Formats: sequence, structure tokens, C-alpha cells
Amino acid sequence: MSTRTVVKVVESQPGIEFNTPRGISRSVGRQKLEIRQIDDDPLLMEQSYRLRYQVYCVERNFLKATNYPDQLECDEFDRFSLHAGVVSHDYQLLGTLRLVKVSIDDLPLFRHCTIFDEHQTRLRGDRVRLAEVSRLCMSRECRDDQAGNSRVGLTLFRATYQTAKRNQLTHWLAAMEPSLHRLLAAVGVPFRIAGPATDYFGEVAPYLCDLEEFDANILSGRHPRLRSFLDGLEPQFHPAAYVGTVS
Repeated sequence: MSTRTVVKVVESQPGIEFNTPRGISRSVGRQKLEIRQIDDDPLLMEQSYRLRYQVYCVERNFLKATNYPDQLECDEFDRFSLHAGVVSHDYQLLGTLRLVKVSIDDLPLFRHCTIFDEHQTRLRGDRVRLAEVSRLCMSRECRDDQAGNSRVGLTLFRATYQTAKRNQLTHWLAAMEPSLHRLLAAVGVPFRIAGPATDYFGEVAPYLCDLEEFDANILSGRHPRLRSFLDGLEPQFHPAAYVGTVS
């Protein structure tokens, strides 16, 4: 992805990272959180761009802050993206991400990574609806609050999943560090290595997630932290419609 996604569960090199605007309560772990697709909400979209600026330009120095004098980080891929977020009880954006929907050849990830030939062929299939998980970040206040960090991080992946299901996506690609991949695998999010590692602000590699496999993980009951991923998702988008019933 263009400038890697950043989940900051541990202090490490940039990957999918967690950071936000100042003034968020440190009791995030106890707040009522809402997940939303935010594309039609100008206020939340502005918060998203401002959060991205804070993380990618100020804190991590992945992008030059001088290129964004309005302190809003956005690029040419945003108009082709679905944007999702986690919103607090007082309408503050705690975490954000986008799903970039362009042709496989034009995904921002390929500015820095390549994928194995077998995936190139597979992902060009007629039934594949692919998006790249990009610009995933979460507030510093959430990150500094262990309970909030864990809860908002998982809720943000729930937002990603529900946005993908509502838009009939079948696969995700993401560039991430091995440590993040291990973290996601531990909670049941089935990203699998899809190409060779490269050095981009540290070691990063492309990973592929088949959402049918993700559906099966949710339905299996073997991953307790995924139980909430169907909460609030309309029945017509539930995985049971595609992969059967809970075993």
C-alpha cells in the first residue's frame, strides 16, 4: 500500500499503526463505540485526513508534512476508496482506514511490493472483488491506553470486515510487518503471505486475506474475539449465506 498501514500494538517499525487527535478520553476501553462507513460524512472525513496527517507526516515521517499545508493527508486513491472508522460517544474519530478499489495493476501497494505469480492469476478471476487495506491508523491516546488500544484496534478490523461485506468484496491485500501478521492470525484474521518481503521503512511484505476463509473463521466459534463481527451487520451480508452454518 502506498505508505504502509500502521497497527501500533507494540512499539515497532511502521506497519498498520494506531494513533488520533488530542483530547480523546483515556477511558476508551469503557466507551460505547460505533463503527461507520464515513464517506458521506464530511466532518468525519476531515477528521480522518487530519488523523492520517498526524500519524504519517508528523509522528512517523513517512510523508513530508510540508506537502500538506492544511494538515489534511489525502491522495489520488481516496476518491476510489471506501473509508471506515471507529467513532466515540462524543463523535470523535478514534481510528480510520480505507479500502482502495482500483484494478489490481494500479493498487498503491505495488509501488513497493510484488506478489507471487499464483496470486496474480487468482486475483484476476471474474468473481474476485479485491481491495487494498490502506491508511489504517488509530489515536495516540487509544494506543497509550492498553484497554482502549486493544478494543479500538479490534473494532477497527470489525469496521473493515463489515464495510467489505456490504460492498461485496471477496479479498483484501495489505502490506504489513510479520509481527502484525502474527497478531492478526492469533485473533483469527486469516492474512497469508502473498509475496516476498521488501525493505520499506523496515521489513514489510504483502499479505492476502480471502474473506470466505474469514467468514468460516467467524462461524467456526474457535475465535472468541471475532464473535462481535456480525453485530450490526445486516442479515443479507452474513457469511452463513455463503459458507454454511456454524459447525
